[in-house]
Amino acid sequence: MRELAEFRESITSVNGRFRDDRLLTYLAYEDHWPFFIRVDTEIAGFALIRKSKPNTHVIGEFFVKQQFRRIGMGAAAVSEIVRKFSGQWEIPFQEENVRGAIFWRKTIPQLGYQVNEARVPVSDMPDLPHEVQLSFTVTDVE
Repeated sequence: MRELAEFRESITSVNGRFRDDRLLTYLAYEDHWPFFIRVDTEIAGFALIRKSKPNTHVIGEFFVKQQFRRIGMGAAAVSEIVRKFSGQWEIPFQEENVRGAIFWRKTIPQLGYQVNEARVPVSDMPDLPHEVQLSFTVTDVE
């Protein structure tokens, strides 16, 4: 969350922590799935997946620690996660998050998926003018 704070104008609470309400949602609801990305016994990152409408899944949050970036770890994690759920996928991100934008625009086509890109309003963050949303279909599930 710390890295996304600059794009979402997030602030910390009095105890120095960022909001965790989104994480709590992923832990509480049936159609939400948290995933840890592991390298051996170390947690290298996480992904938060949710069902947004019938047969559509969203990668709501995705993070890989700095030391595990640029070695294919993120792409491998995305590949494994999206193959767990068939149907439509949506990946929203802010254009201002340059590293994230590059990662998503490169990774999904490299995994063999045909991508559609659109700019959409941010419903739960009205201070942001828009976000980019990639959408694609997964048919080759585990």
